[in-house]
Amino acid sequence: MPNFPVTLITAFVVSSVCAWLIFAGMAHLTGGSVGLWPDRAASLPPNRLFDLTRSTVTAAGLLAGVFAIVYAYRKQKIEEANSFRADADSLGARYQSAAELLGNESSAVRLAGVYSLSRLADEDSAQRETICRLLCGYLRMSYDPDNPPPGEREVRHTIIGVIAEHLQDPAAPDTWCGYQLDFSGAIFDGGSFAGSHFVNTRVDFSGCRFVAGTTHFDGCSFESVEVDFGDGESDPAIFDGGHLHFIGAHFKDGAGLRFIFADFKSGSLEFGASEFLPGSSVSFSSAELRDAFISFGGPVWVGANFRGGYVGFDGAKLRSGLLSFMGVHFAGAELSLNNLKQSGGMVLFDQASFEAGGVTFEEAELSRGGVSFEEASNPEGTVRPWPLPVTKRRRGSAQWRIAGRRPRSGRRSHRG
Repeated sequence: MPNFPVTLITAFVVSSVCAWLIFAGMAHLTGGSVGLWPDRAASLPPNRLFDLTRSTVTAAGLLAGVFAIVYAYRKQKIEEANSFRADADSLGARYQSAAELLGNESSAVRLAGVYSLSRLADEDSAQRETICRLLCGYLRMSYDPDNPPPGEREVRHTIIGVIAEHLQDPAAPDTWCGYQLDFSGAIFDGGSFAGSHFVNTRVDFSGCRFVAGTTHFDGCSFESVEVDFGDGESDPAIFDGGHLHFIGAHFKDGAGLRFIFADFKSGSLEFGASEFLPGSSVSFSSAELRDAFISFGGPVWVGANFRGGYVGFDGAKLRSGLLSFMGVHFAGAELSLNNLKQSGGMVLFDQASFEAGGVTFEEAELSRGGVSFEEASNPEGTVRPWPLPVTKRRRGSAQWRIAGRRPRSGRRSHRG
């Protein structure tokens, strides 16, 4: 830290020397001379001496003012730097203390740590992304949903809620929108991201297991974002009893959801009342659907609005369960079920409306199951090929409704 008295004395000495130099210079210009010592006194007419003295005093005052301003400014900057350093040290200590709380054995203390980190992120933009990563990292830690420690489920759901709270408004000064979210390998047994905006980022759910409860993405907006539940290279997500809801979600330009090789053992994935716009894409390529339920509409939720984009089930395996497009409005999107291998379950297009876009079943293998278009509007103008080829059913199998064909008179058709 600078010695301020020494600084003042130095400023005074410098200003005095400058004043004397100005006095001597002006005396020389007026034709006189100025000595440095009394025995070498200057010889100037009285009127010139008065003018010279007045000018010198004025110049000295200006110099003193300049030095005072410079000194005050320098002092202020030093104080601001010291204050900033003290604040940074304080925030760093708060971060360390809050982070340590997450490792406490008591769930109440861990909850306090979550809320402390949330408040700290709001106050300190420099640590905001680090805190976001720390909370995501907590969710990736080992967790037994069947026998969790007391209060642990609430801690995990609270973390999800805190992350979602900071994704509600991309324009907010404390937003976390744009930060990469890494949940890879985490276990989910519920939680809500409802209303979040996933924009200009990447969200990693690869290798995650959804084992119970409902994880909500209702009303979320996806734009210029990659959401990875399995991209063909990373470990695919596993759905084993858990439910994912994208009810009323909006998939905009640049939004890409990947469920490549995902394993849907049981549970459900629902996109009812959602909207797909041009430039969006959702891929279930090579995914496996067993006793799960993937729905873009019905029987509870109204159908999604496919205004554009792409949804693909290329090479997916439908062993049982249900793939539903009931009530969906096709108005420009491309739905590919090419190479779909169906050995059970049902694909439902009941009450769907086909206005534009395309639905393709090229080289699809439909067996021991069926595809229903009951009360669908104009499927023949969009679905290719039409009618879908009727495949042989094994003896004793249920009489499924086959696309484009009516069941025989006197027989009721069944849904899988």
